[in-house]
Amino acid sequence: MGRTTMGMMNSRQITGSFLLFALAACGSDGDVQDPGAPTAVLSIVSGGNNVPERYSSDLWVHGNFAYTGTWGFRDEGGNVLKVWSLDASGAPSLAGSVTIDGIGTVSDVQVSEDGQLLVLSGERGGDLGNSGGIYTYSLSDPANPTPLGSGQVPAGGVHTVTLASVNGQLYAFAAKNPGFSGNETQNQPALQIFSLANPASPTLVHSEPIEPHYGIHDTFVRDGLAFVFAWDEGVIIYDVGNGIRGGSPASPVEVSRLITGSSGMSPSAHNGWWFHNPVSGERRYLFVGQEGPGVFGSRSSGDIHVVDVSNLTEPREVALFHLEGAGTHNFWVDESRQVLYAAYYNGGVVAIDISGTLSGDLSNRLLSQVRPGGAGNTYTWGVQLANGSLYAIDMVSGLWQLKTE
Repeated sequence: MGRTTMGMMNSRQITGSFLLFALAACGSDGDVQDPGAPTAVLSIVSGGNNVPERYSSDLWVHGNFAYTGTWGFRDEGGNVLKVWSLDASGAPSLAGSVTIDGIGTVSDVQVSEDGQLLVLSGERGGDLGNSGGIYTYSLSDPANPTPLGSGQVPAGGVHTVTLASVNGQLYAFAAKNPGFSGNETQNQPALQIFSLANPASPTLVHSEPIEPHYGIHDTFVRDGLAFVFAWDEGVIIYDVGNGIRGGSPASPVEVSRLITGSSGMSPSAHNGWWFHNPVSGERRYLFVGQEGPGVFGSRSSGDIHVVDVSNLTEPREVALFHLEGAGTHNFWVDESRQVLYAAYYNGGVVAIDISGTLSGDLSNRLLSQVRPGGAGNTYTWGVQLANGSLYAIDMVSGLWQLKTE
């Protein structure tokens, strides 16, 4: 979860906000939905109120199992991975848990496409010395993840981890937290790239320093490009195997960067998704989540910024989605239906139409919204579409199964 410190507005932020205002006023391409625009109505199916002793963090669903992290401290700490069995209808029930010694938060979880490997990130070791890193598990028995190894990242640990194959080789792209040791190199936030050729021994192949404006928060990797969401540094695009700049995982090369409009607060670039539209064939839009100031459990802020990356070397912001009274965190895109599902903390889960040409104010694109735990019991961290259901992990009220008719 991102920081909640409000920064001072600077000239770059003002420029970004003015640009978005100008685009909205001019309607450069016009906000035009596809004929037969998508629909989505969210409703609760099952689950919820099933992690009373801890705050929940990230989730990943693969096959008949779901895996969720834990955050901070409730009655118990955030050093546990929860394992959920999904029945024939997709309803979750707790199947077990794994404890990771030496960390305070399981901040991110992902399963490899073949379902054989689970990787999680750990951070904030507290009195254990701010230890953390990435941790690998075999899923030969998906109900019982078996520890394989780890890539330790001293002085802060890892905020998120993203798995991606580049030229047939699996890598973990990890967001190293700022550190607080006496070692300047250890304290530098960075994109750290680990080879998982041997999952039992993750090997660091590159560490890319990021300016220490609260560090790097998430990474989206696709087609040999790594989109790094680096808070006040904005989004930075690296070639890690695409060919546009000759980069590789061991030697990333920057393609471009953009600081999105701030709406009067820190740019706070937190997460994103590069949309491959199967209807139009376009790979035009990058959705960037802005995590603004908030109060855990009750209040949040931050918008979804839409960036045109049809020219990857010159990205430009073209549209904005704002939800009054709440701020976005993580999201998932149903590309075939052209619908973006976003976790909005106290706002719950929303569905947004992303069909056609996107420009200016997208408030009319809201399709549906649901607060899984109800008022006062909702602070949704993330969502994932799987097996015909939308799963939502809520920090306060646990794991939910939603319908998206």
